[in-house]
Amino acid sequence: MKTKRKSLIDKLDKEFSIYIRNRDAKGGIAECITCGVRKEVKQLQCGHFMSRKHYSTRWDEINCQVQCYTCNVMRYGEQYKFGLYLNSNYVSDMAEQLLNKSRETVKLADWELEEMIENYKIKNKKLGL
Repeated sequence: MKTKRKSLIDKLDKEFSIYIRNRDAKGGIAECITCGVRKEVKQLQCGHFMSRKHYSTRWDEINCQVQCYTCNVMRYGEQYKFGLYLNSNYVSDMAEQLLNKSRETVKLADWELEEMIENYKIKNKKLGL
C-alpha cells in the first residue's frame, strides 16, 4: 500500500508532467528540445536536466522540458544538449544555476505537495486540459 506522501508525489509528478509537455505545444504537438522531433504530447516525456532525485529541482519549470523517449531514456537525457538549450533559451549560465540549485536540500511538507498539485491542476485547466 502506498503511503500518503508517495501518493502525493505521484499525483504531483503526473500533473506537472502534463503541464510541461503541453505548455509550449501547438495543436497537441510539441517538440523535443534536444533532437527537435515533433510528436503528439502523449508520445513525449517530461525530461529533467538535473535528475528527479533532487527535490529542489524536480518540479522546477526550467529544469524540466519536453523530450522524446529516445533522448530522455535511451540517451540518458542528452544532458549536454539539454544544458546548451537551457543556456541559449534562458540565461547563459542556466545549466550551472540548476546544478547549484539541485545541491540544495529541500524537504516539502505534505501540504506543500498538495498545494503544488492544485496549482498544476489549475495551470492544466487554463491550457484546456
